[in-house]
Amino acid sequence: MLSLVDGALPAEVALLTDVVFGLQKTKIAGLLVSSGIADALGTASRTPVDLARELELNPDMTVRVIDTAIASRLMRLDRRGRARLTKMGAPLRRDHPKSVASWVTYYAHPDTAAAHAHFDARLRGGDESSGYKRAFGKPLWEYFGDHPDVGAAFADAMRQMTEIDLAGIVRGYPWPRDGLICDVAGGIGHMLAAILDHRPNARGVLLDSPDVIEQAEGYLRSRGLADRIERRVGDLFGELSARADVYTMKWILHDWGDDTCRDILKRVRATMPSGSKLVTIDWHHESGRPNATTPVCDILMVACCEGGRERSPQQVHDLMRDAGLKPGRVRHSGLTMLVEGIAP
Repeated sequence: MLSLVDGALPAEVALLTDVVFGLQKTKIAGLLVSSGIADALGTASRTPVDLARELELNPDMTVRVIDTAIASRLMRLDRRGRARLTKMGAPLRRDHPKSVASWVTYYAHPDTAAAHAHFDARLRGGDESSGYKRAFGKPLWEYFGDHPDVGAAFADAMRQMTEIDLAGIVRGYPWPRDGLICDVAGGIGHMLAAILDHRPNARGVLLDSPDVIEQAEGYLRSRGLADRIERRVGDLFGELSARADVYTMKWILHDWGDDTCRDILKRVRATMPSGSKLVTIDWHHESGRPNATTPVCDILMVACCEGGRERSPQQVHDLMRDAGLKPGRVRHSGLTMLVEGIAP
């Protein structure tokens, strides 16, 4: 009995070990996607050897990866030794309705790990250069220009994450029933399309770069919204022009430092008619009051973005005030905050 007690790993060490092994668990989740294992399994059960044969993988390594996936609760074995995805692991499939396959692919990429390798330098110095700039000599967006495959995975990941919280965003704000809604840097229009589905008499304007607007054409037509959404080229750091009742910016401010956010907000404010509203959508982060998610995302901004950070509603309102907007209401949907600014 004493030997068993002495040989047991102390609870605090076991919990700490789970944190330290996070790197391996991320890599294993990424391998389940990139190797095709998750998609090959689907909702079925297969032996690791059969999967290795079908996907032309090394059988021994396949068994070891699946063993680790089981330990990470991403997979389980039945009595016949067949592996299947758990409920937690199922979103690794690309055909899953709440798939995070692209996000996991991006996060498990070796260059993403390299961008996280410079926190100690940031901790000891005041320079707000991102991990990407320190690792590769250029900001994230320029890095994506040189690595379009990684950039495409990241863009798809952002769409996947947006689709997951769309229902809360649509319900979380009183979008105008018959007004004009402009989504600034709104990608191919996932969020704007969801809002207009909820408000069938409203219309929209989608602002983004020329290549993104070109991609948006097919998506909006497939949704039957091409006639209700005007596509317009715009630049957060150049020309922005659109008159609307409500403007939205989702996951924009957290990419930038305070000074750059003020510049962006001033450009948006310059195109807003009196009485119109801007709704910024980010995750709510209060320093000293952490939850399990937003502090981790805040540190992700350190790795990825120049001066990027998650903020509190008060911090966003302070930025809006500096840009000439009157602070409005703050609404929440889970971790997401919808912060309103009003043009005087």
